[in-house]
Amino acid sequence: MVGYHHLALNLAVALAAASGLAASAATLDLTLQDQARQRAVPVELSFPAAPCTTAPCPVALLSGGYGNGHKEYRFLVEELNRSGWLVVSVEHQLPTDAKLDRNGDIAAQLKPMRRRGVANLHFVQETLSKSHPGYDWRHVTLIGHSLGGDISADRASEGDATITRLITLDNRRAALPRSAMVKVLSIRAGDTQADPGVLPDAQEQKQHCACIVKLPGAKHNDMYDGGGAELKAAINRVIHAFLTKGACEAPPAGG
Repeated sequence: MVGYHHLALNLAVALAAASGLAASAATLDLTLQDQARQRAVPVELSFPAAPCTTAPCPVALLSGGYGNGHKEYRFLVEELNRSGWLVVSVEHQLPTDAKLDRNGDIAAQLKPMRRRGVANLHFVQETLSKSHPGYDWRHVTLIGHSLGGDISADRASEGDATITRLITLDNRRAALPRSAMVKVLSIRAGDTQADPGVLPDAQEQKQHCACIVKLPGAKHNDMYDGGGAELKAAINRVIHAFLTKGACEAPPAGG
């Protein structure tokens, strides 16, 4: 089944390029089948809308927050596509998965979700790197919001040399890696607090060049397509500076 999807993907991209649609970033939905876990992993591949400035083109794996679908972060995807990135948005929550019991132990319930998400990221990277070797799967950037940020942080903390950058939008429970191997950017909302040990302290930030940017007016639940235009623009500006210049920059006040 995976092979059929890969054939369809290559054909769709070729047709888009031939018709001139590639300039607006071709996208394709796939459902990959992880036979080892007997699990479907829906993904959306969004291809570069402009020629990438490096070869091979860079890759980002995007993971959404709990309750948000994997296609609800188009403001991030489209910005990266315009800069020559392939973005793979990964769906970690299937309709058959257990839902959070808000009256129960939230942290305990999230742990198996995080483990499942990490396994999904492993599977997606391995599968697509074999079918699309023209992209830079040896230097992957992980991006995640909330639970998706925790999943991405867990994956980035494994010591895998192919994970070179981590960007989180207000993850709150998984510790960010303290390592020279992974460049870290975490954009923080103003209405939440991370659990103890999640964020590096000032000394650790300096030692590992970790970038922590707080957006005081930002709300945790607005860091997706449903958030305000100013917030989404500010997030994109911080990410752009980090990816292009390695900079740790907060957006200007009111901008």
